[in-house]
This record gives sequence, structure tokens and C-alpha cells, in this order.
Amino acid sequence: LTSLAQARKTKEAIWKNRAHESLKKVKQLAKDSPSNYQHKLLLLEAECAFTSGRIKKATEKYELAVTLSKKNDFIQDQALSYELAGKFYTDQRNEKKASLYYGKAHDLYLEWEATGKADHLRENSPF
Repeated sequence: LTSLAQARKTKEAIWKNRAHESLKKVKQLAKDSPSNYQHKLLLLEAECAFTSGRIKKATEKYELAVTLSKKNDFIQDQALSYELAGKFYTDQRNEKKASLYYGKAHDLYLEWEATGKADHLRENSPF
């Protein structure tokens, strides 16, 4: 995820290459243990699609990542999926959905008892 964020920020190929190497590893993990890794793979794929400008694919993958992380009881990953989807929707100028997703991420971080992260998100999100 960090490599993809850096790729968007710097436009340097090295970050995309690192992200794709990580993606290969997570694909194998998701194949071996889908209930533990499939939602993480979906989130990485969403971020890859976002970085590559494939908006429809990114939208689909973010939604699936949120749904699957909830289904498998990974509250921290559900919060992260909502947060990153919020950034994506902000970039797409969909303020209504971005605000909703940032709010859900905030609430999930609080439920997970990550109050510092919830406070940081509240103070630094655009909504």
C-alpha cells in the first residue's frame, strides 16, 4: 500500500514495480488462505487500479474489500479499506461518498479502540 501511495505521489516507476512484486506475494497468500488474505488482495488491487487510472475497476475492488473484510471479521482492515476508498472518492470528487466512507472508517477505528488513528483521521480528512 505504501508503494502505491508513493507511486501516485512521485510518479516514479520504482514504486509501481515494488507494488507489483508485493501484489504477487499477496496473490499467493490469498490463494493459500483466502479467508485471511483475499480482502487484502482486493484492497491492493483497488489501489493498483486507482494508481493506473482504472476508475471502474478501483470502485469495484474497494467495495469488495470492504465487504469481505467485514464478512471475515477483520475490523482493522475494514477501517483501512473505508479510509482508502474515502481518499479515492475524494480524488474522484464524490464528496458525498468520500465523507460517508471517512466517517465509517473513523467509527471502525474507534470500535477497534485505535483512538489515535481515529483522531488523526478526523483531524486530517477533508470532511
